[in-house]
Amino acid sequence: MSANKTGLSAGRPSQRSGNDKNRLLASLQDTAPTEDLVRVNFSLPESKHTKLKVHVARSEHKSIRSFLTAYIDSLPDE
Repeated sequence: MSANKTGLSAGRPSQRSGNDKNRLLASLQDTAPTEDLVRVNFSLPESKHTKLKVHVARSEHKSIRSFLTAYIDSLPDE
């Protein structure tokens, strides 16, 4: 048989070694935000939404949310 090239293996998660299991469980834990989250919702004309999507797609951001959050973070504190 060929060697496992993907690093994946079949098997029951309960049969994993202690270190692998702890690392997996740690990676699956939710990280609680330090502040309560507030939902922001507003309407845009389709042309402005498309312009925003194109700008975000060309930037280093992965989503409109990450773009807008970074923009808000760049605003001066008052």
